[in-house]
Amino acid sequence: MVQVVLTFDPSLGHMFHNFPLLSFLPCAPVRYVPPPVYRYLSKPDVRADEYGRAVLAPYGIRKVEACLRLRSRLRAEVIHPNHLDRHIRGDTKIIAVNTMDPLGIGPLSLMFNNCGREKSWVRHEFETLMHWIGVLKRERCPGAKVVVGGAGEWEFEIMPEMIEALGIDYVVQGEMDDIIHLLFEGIVEGSIDNTIFLHGYRSTVFDSKGRASIMYVKDPKGHFITRHPFSRFKLPKIEDIPTIVGAAISGQVEIMRGCGLDCDFCEVTTRPLRYYPPEKVLEEVKVNLRAGIKNAWFITDNQWAYMLRDPNYWPNKEAIVNLYRTVMSYDGVTHANPMHATLAPVAADPELPMLISKIVGAGPGKHIGVQIGLETGSDKLVQTHMARKALPFRVGVDATWAEIVVEAKMALNAAYWIPADTIILGMSGETDDDIWDTIGLINYMASQNLLFTVTPMALVSLGSLRGQNALTDVYANLTPAQAALIYISWRNTKRMAEILAWRLGSDTPLLKLLTGGLLVFGANFWLGALERYLKRLNPMTERAIEKAKTYTVIPSKGTDFRKLRQQMRELSLNRALRQGA
Repeated sequence: MVQVVLTFDPSLGHMFHNFPLLSFLPCAPVRYVPPPVYRYLSKPDVRADEYGRAVLAPYGIRKVEACLRLRSRLRAEVIHPNHLDRHIRGDTKIIAVNTMDPLGIGPLSLMFNNCGREKSWVRHEFETLMHWIGVLKRERCPGAKVVVGGAGEWEFEIMPEMIEALGIDYVVQGEMDDIIHLLFEGIVEGSIDNTIFLHGYRSTVFDSKGRASIMYVKDPKGHFITRHPFSRFKLPKIEDIPTIVGAAISGQVEIMRGCGLDCDFCEVTTRPLRYYPPEKVLEEVKVNLRAGIKNAWFITDNQWAYMLRDPNYWPNKEAIVNLYRTVMSYDGVTHANPMHATLAPVAADPELPMLISKIVGAGPGKHIGVQIGLETGSDKLVQTHMARKALPFRVGVDATWAEIVVEAKMALNAAYWIPADTIILGMSGETDDDIWDTIGLINYMASQNLLFTVTPMALVSLGSLRGQNALTDVYANLTPAQAALIYISWRNTKRMAEILAWRLGSDTPLLKLLTGGLLVFGANFWLGALERYLKRLNPMTERAIEKAKTYTVIPSKGTDFRKLRQQMRELSLNRALRQGA
């Protein structure tokens, strides 16, 4: 008897032939990616065991499972989306779904589907899943409650009408992996503890100076649930967060929460910094190993902030190296890499990524991938919206942002790291000059044969977007410079597809040739279609795109980073000596 059926958005269970660039495919519109092509490129899917349980599952749903197993009397299982009919029965009380981009309005999907004007595959798959759950619920357990949570819950705040349309009873927000058992037991008993949980959601709003303010919005319909701000259960300490008991997709294991950089467009900055000790990280690595996953993929909002001590954001090299050594020294682990990181700490300490590469055995045939928020090429926008992202440097004083980025990229590539960058369009105060700084930076790095992808994103300020129930046409109001930036970003993706399509992935040579060929063809097709579309938007756009194709100018102070690093180390040493005196 499974009382709580845990499952996940099918798009989160695709492995995409282990080609990194293909993981963005669910963002693409259904109309432009035919079903046979999508289904082939998204394969293989995570496996199910003989009982229909997911052998691998998204990390978030594994945390929910762990809490229920450890602290609840309710029996819960993580069921593969393709096998829900084997487990949703008359005694099912809760059907819980983990999702990242349920309505296809995530920052990246918006760029592919123009704010939902086209339906992305990720939304199509989520809606198909919810329809199937609705059918099974009506036929077998009409009293069961459908609960949706995960990183994509905010999308229902933008489109609340979709909650009832998809047959959802509750949308759960925020960190719940220490108290989710109390919520689920309350749902089953028909009595949710209102001193622990609030029927509403937490919203973050940034003022004109980038300062975050938190407010709680009550939901009169009672669909949204978040941790009550005055709950006796505060945000969990690391020791309160349960260790996963089932394996996570791609070997995901958490190493920390929070970031601390205070960028004024990102809600992650409002989460307090907390760190998993290496021993706790290793516990979850062992769980994944038992399922045959030999890679450790470190979930972090900023790896270089792990066990941070220095207020100027010099990385804690010893702690980071110790983490990798602890994990890689365990028998059976063959690779480890972070999910997210920043650039400036690498420019400050270029030895750090090389040390990690030596520990994990990175090389020409074994790269380290990492997602990085490049955001812009403009000094002005960095200083206005994200000055701490450049720490330990000061943009405009020590170096330009472009110089910091290039220095870091060279160090990362030298250590066999390939960054997947994101940039933001439409930040407050943005001008065409700022856009051309970004275009120049992307083209300059490409001209230096640096390996990186860059993905443009719009409306990424989720805190400002929440509760407005308004989505903007991404393309209708583009300036010619912004259109050129989008084109240049995807031109670089085509460049990377042509370089990497034949190197990466785990297929047989024949299938790698087929998958790589489809990837290169798709990149070329998309870029050509995008260029034609953008040029039709505005007569001036064609001129801007042609200029952008050869524009490689970047702001520069002529910074000597070797000399700068030495000066900063001496200042740091002198400061430490004065404090110790």
